[in-house]
Amino acid sequence: MHIDGRPRSSESQGNARRFSIRRQLRPRQARIADRGLRDYHRAAPTPDPEEIRVQIGILGFKFTGKTTLFNAVTGASLPTGQGGVEPHLAVGRIPDPRLERLTAMFNPKREVHATVEWVDVPGFEPSGAAGPGEGTRFLEHARRVDALAQVVRCFDNDFETPDPLAEIESLALELVLADLQVVENRIDKLAKEKQRKGKNDQPLEPPLMERFQATLSDGKPLRDLELNADERKLTSGFSLLTLKPLILVLNGDEGGVPQDVLAAAAATGAEVVDLCAKVEAELAELSPQERSEFLADLGIAEPAAHRMVRSAYRALGLHSFFTVGEDECRAWTLRRGALAPEAAGVIHSDLERGFIRAETVSYEDLIAAGGLAEAKKLNKLRLEGKSYEVRDGDVLNIRFSV
Repeated sequence: MHIDGRPRSSESQGNARRFSIRRQLRPRQARIADRGLRDYHRAAPTPDPEEIRVQIGILGFKFTGKTTLFNAVTGASLPTGQGGVEPHLAVGRIPDPRLERLTAMFNPKREVHATVEWVDVPGFEPSGAAGPGEGTRFLEHARRVDALAQVVRCFDNDFETPDPLAEIESLALELVLADLQVVENRIDKLAKEKQRKGKNDQPLEPPLMERFQATLSDGKPLRDLELNADERKLTSGFSLLTLKPLILVLNGDEGGVPQDVLAAAAATGAEVVDLCAKVEAELAELSPQERSEFLADLGIAEPAAHRMVRSAYRALGLHSFFTVGEDECRAWTLRRGALAPEAAGVIHSDLERGFIRAETVSYEDLIAAGGLAEAKKLNKLRLEGKSYEVRDGDVLNIRFSV
C-alpha cells in the first residue's frame, strides 16, 4: 500500500514510506490495559461464560451500518443511524445446518449452537477529525477482540457519495500506525534491557520486533507475515491490531456491491463478504418459517449474515465438532489442528484429563448411514487416540476415566 498514493523509485520508496508514517503518528497509549467488559452495554442476554469462545469486533466509520449488522447477527434491536459512542456486546449463534440435521435425527431435548460474542465498536473517526480521546478509545475497544470485521459503506445516503476503497485504506493506515508505535516502544524497552543486563531475556524478540517495524513502516499489516508458533507466542501479549484476522464486510444496497469494489477488497487478502445490512436485519426479525419462505422466493439459500459469521469463524482458524444424544445435540468450537484430547477439554476439563479414546464418525458418514448404530455396522465409527487431529464436522463421544 502506498501511504500517500504516489509512485516512487524502489531506491527511495522504503525511507519515504517510513517518514510518511511517522509524520502521521500522534501521541497515544502504546499499550492499552485490558479492562475487561465492564464498560460494555450488553445488547442481548448472554449465555454461560463457557459457551462463549471468541469475540469479534464490528468496526468502521460512523454511519456505515455497523449497528444494523450487529442487530442482524445477534438478534439485538439497538437503535441505528445515531453514531453512538458506547460499545455494545451480544452473543450470536454460529449458523450450522449440520447441527439441525443431527437434531432431526436424534430428537434431543435441546439443540445448542456454537456461539460468538460480537462487539459493536463505536464509529471510527480519522486522525484529526476525532474528538479528545476518541481515537484512543476506539483502539482500546479494537484491541480487546480476537478478530475485526470492518463494515464498509457501499450505499448512497443523504450525506455523501460512498468511497469504500478510501474507507478501507484509511482504517488500515490507522491500525498500522497504532501497531507501529507499540512496536517502536517495545524496541526501545528491549534496547534498555540489553544495556542494563547485557542481554535480552527473549533473544528472539528484538529481531522479530525489527521485522515488524520494517513491515509496518512500509504500510503493510502484520498478518501478511508468516510467523511460527514461538513468534506468535512472543507477540500474544501486545494485542497488535494488524495481526488480528480481518473480515471486510461490504455493505451495499439491495442492488449489490460493484464488482470493482469487490475485486479491490479481495486484493487486500482479507476475508470479504458483501451484503445489505438493512435487508439482513429485516430477515433476522422474521420467524424461521417466514425467513425460509422469503429466501426461497428470492432463490437464496441463506441470509448473507450467515456467510459473514462463518467467514469470521474461518478467519480465526476455527471449526466445529459435534456431540449427539437424547439429551442434547451440540456444536463445539475448536481451533483447526487440535487433537482429540483438546476437543475433550472443550467439553469438560475432566474429559481431557482422563482421556482414553474418542469414538468418532464424520458428519457425512453418519447422515449417510442414518444413525450411530447403522454407522457402526458399516464400520464408519472409529476409535481414535490422543494423536488424532479432529476434523471439521466430526461427531465425537469421549471415553475417559478420572
